[in-house]
Amino acid sequence: MKKSCLLFLVMFFLGMSGVLRGEEEAQTLSGFSVPEYDKNGKMTSQLFGDLAEVLPDGRVKITNLKIEFYDKDGGVVMRVTSPHCVFYRRSRKVTSNSSVRIARSNMIVTGEGFEWDSKDQRLKIFSNSKLVLKNVREHIQTGDKP
Repeated sequence: MKKSCLLFLVMFFLGMSGVLRGEEEAQTLSGFSVPEYDKNGKMTSQLFGDLAEVLPDGRVKITNLKIEFYDKDGGVVMRVTSPHCVFYRRSRKVTSNSSVRIARSNMIVTGEGFEWDSKDQRLKIFSNSKLVLKNVREHIQTGDKP
């Protein structure tokens, strides 16, 4: 079993054991990753965090979130980072009121508050969004599509 899957299972059972015993204390886990795979078993994205606090209700508070998205060859095509967020295990969604940064080779998007839906592969930024495009002049001058 891959290390990231094992860590996710440990995180899940740590949280569930507290719920089953009626404990109100959160369980914590540091340095973890949670991969997402397509129907063919190819990894499409992976969620990382420095610290996860598994709450009794099943939510997971994450400190220093990073989500990487991969192309068909496994190369990173986009990274999403945020200092704080909450991961909902059942729905596989991540939400936050904190800042968010999305980086690709040709652009950077920043904003405040977001929701990531892993099922739909959709990220919404709630406010103060800013888009910075890179190398736009090259594409305008040559007529190439970015």
